[in-house]
Amino acid sequence: MPEKKNVLVICHTSAGQMYMGVLLNRIWYKPVLVKTAEEGILYAKNTPFSLIMLDGDMPEQDRKAVLSLLRNDLAVRHLPLVVFVTGENAKSCEALVAQGCSAVITKPIDVALVYAVLGRLCNQPRQTPRTQTRFRVEIEEQTPERFLTCINLSEGGIYLRAHSPLPERTLLHLKFTLPRDTEEIEVIGEVVRTEPLSAELLAEPGMGISFVKLSEETRIRFRNFVQWELIGDLEWEATI
Repeated sequence: MPEKKNVLVICHTSAGQMYMGVLLNRIWYKPVLVKTAEEGILYAKNTPFSLIMLDGDMPEQDRKAVLSLLRNDLAVRHLPLVVFVTGENAKSCEALVAQGCSAVITKPIDVALVYAVLGRLCNQPRQTPRTQTRFRVEIEEQTPERFLTCINLSEGGIYLRAHSPLPERTLLHLKFTLPRDTEEIEVIGEVVRTEPLSAELLAEPGMGISFVKLSEETRIRFRNFVQWELIGDLEWEATI
């Protein structure tokens, strides 16, 4: 796994700090939590950050002052700045971008959107978030192992634990049912990465499979499942 990138989180409420901190940890970032922009700038003088995340739910004049400070201070003005807000319309979001924000994300949080925005700003190669999970997957082809265990899933692909991973570029027809669901899913996937069983077990042996021609309905089912697994236990209510 790549090293986690440092993210400066500025949020004036404890509930918001917990939410953003837990979310970032779960999608593989390292959050540093502060309540004010001034405190964040002090941290930035000694800690290298990849970007700043700001909870923008505050009076408009206060928000303008915070944005002005962050965009003009030498320690942080070069960093991408992502603002989270509740109930902003398109015009308001455009105004925030004009004030120096790199991206504006509205609440309630869409994990896939957050992951994509942060990945773009931090030059991360992965495009969709994944979650660890466990369920049985049936392979329709005549393979050495007909039933395998999924150990993580995203809307882009699946990783199956296997003693004898199949060669890359192998196409497979997969059938499975998501946890807490009842409707069986059938998808086609291509093996794009393998981890063989070896004496030095750095990763679970198996194969990464990228979905091919996924229907929009199935993609949304995967996205909703991943979102629930990552933040279904969290709540964040706006507090000004």
